[in-house]
Amino acid sequence: MHQTVDAQRFVHGPAIPEQLRRRAATDPDQVYAVEGEKIITLAELDLLVDSITELLETLEVDPGSRVGVGLSTTVQHAATILALFRRGALWVPVNPQLKGLTLAHQMDDAQVTHMVLEADSDFARRVAETASIARDLDLGGGAVLWQLPREDPPELLPDAELLMYTSGTTGPPKGVKVSATMLRACVLGTMHVTEVRRGDVLYLWEPLFHIGGAQTMLLPLYAEVHLVFAPRFSASRFWSDVTHHGVTHVHYLGGVLQILLQLPVSAEEQHHGVRVAWGAGAAPALWQAAQERFGFALHECYGSTETSSIVTVNKNAPAGGVGIPLPWFEVDLLSSSANGGGQGEVTVRSRIPGLITSGYLNRPEATSRSCTADGWFVTGDLGHLDDRGQLHFDGRTSDAVRIRGENVSTWQVENVFSQHPGVDRCAVIGVEAEIGEQEMLLFLEPADVAACDPREVLDWGAQHLARFQLPRYVRVIDQMPLTPSQRVSKHQLPRGLEDALEP
Repeated sequence: MHQTVDAQRFVHGPAIPEQLRRRAATDPDQVYAVEGEKIITLAELDLLVDSITELLETLEVDPGSRVGVGLSTTVQHAATILALFRRGALWVPVNPQLKGLTLAHQMDDAQVTHMVLEADSDFARRVAETASIARDLDLGGGAVLWQLPREDPPELLPDAELLMYTSGTTGPPKGVKVSATMLRACVLGTMHVTEVRRGDVLYLWEPLFHIGGAQTMLLPLYAEVHLVFAPRFSASRFWSDVTHHGVTHVHYLGGVLQILLQLPVSAEEQHHGVRVAWGAGAAPALWQAAQERFGFALHECYGSTETSSIVTVNKNAPAGGVGIPLPWFEVDLLSSSANGGGQGEVTVRSRIPGLITSGYLNRPEATSRSCTADGWFVTGDLGHLDDRGQLHFDGRTSDAVRIRGENVSTWQVENVFSQHPGVDRCAVIGVEAEIGEQEMLLFLEPADVAACDPREVLDWGAQHLARFQLPRYVRVIDQMPLTPSQRVSKHQLPRGLEDALEP
């Protein structure tokens, strides 16, 4: 009960910009982050946020604005997000790898009024091809702000601090409404799973458009720790960064642990100071191998953007699945006769008001399916509970594919490839990957065999999809197995890769 009371006070605490202001005033020399060899204190961060806030006002960024941000993982990116919060604008994280139809969908669905991106970048070129630019302004640090013309201003969303898009499984990606209360709950969950203490150093390589990066970015505003910013995960640079900066915590997503295990043992690896690796996707065999080689504790967690990121935690017990619910959450299973062994669809409810999303932008049907009247969120995940009440993740009820830490909508990938003139029908399934969770296998039923060169089709798709959305394998099939409603019956598609092309 004490933890629940403390959690309630935390998640309903000061606004995030006010929390930064308070920390900068009371502990100005506390390091917020190290970027390269540059050290940024909380006071310096607060001043940077103020300067960006003033520039945002110049291009009329206000509480009615919806601002897409597609930047690398940098302090400038973090400061821009905090400045948007300070202006009261809605933050719309955008993956800078997006292009073509998928980029246009997110910008249109979110009714983006402004974009922040890196000047002269390839992403900037792609955005310029997608939208008109009314005015632009240099924000410093290599970032530029573009104002996009919109005839009608979007409605205010009082229940959202940001719109974080998650990959759709039966339709296009949906904008999850994430409140300030949920963001603080994300930070609280991160503090719980990492068990950070004064002086700890966290390695921040994950993108800030991902909830894992967003919550870690905010952590030093609430705990006496600091971050080491890395533009991306680099296996060759990882251990030298970790040892040079005295990193105590690393976050694993996708195939990060597998990649590290495949590296030859280095001098840096043998002298690291990492105490905890935290994340999701470590099966018992991987867990044991990583623990034996690297000597750090593994803390596995489970959750989603819709449920304030972290719901359950397993601290260093390989057989414990994804662990037990945090004190401010409860977990239950929707049983199904199709799933044996006590397996069911995972549902989550918070014991504190405001920790579950109010819904998806412009998706009332999806909201009603996922958010029940009595406060439960239906996750779309399969799981089971053991006799100790520990949750074990058993996969998705949908056919989304998990690619190196990203949930990729097969519907979205299929929607793109189905528009190729040489393709009659197509389907995407997940197959086992050498590293990470899965890879994608694309099936093509050609409209005309002579006009359907698989390599050319993949090259065409690369113009409309991000790299992580491109299938690794492709296979031409004479005729797709169909359901009575003329949909592709994916469970009848062959899973083998013997005849598949790997470009």
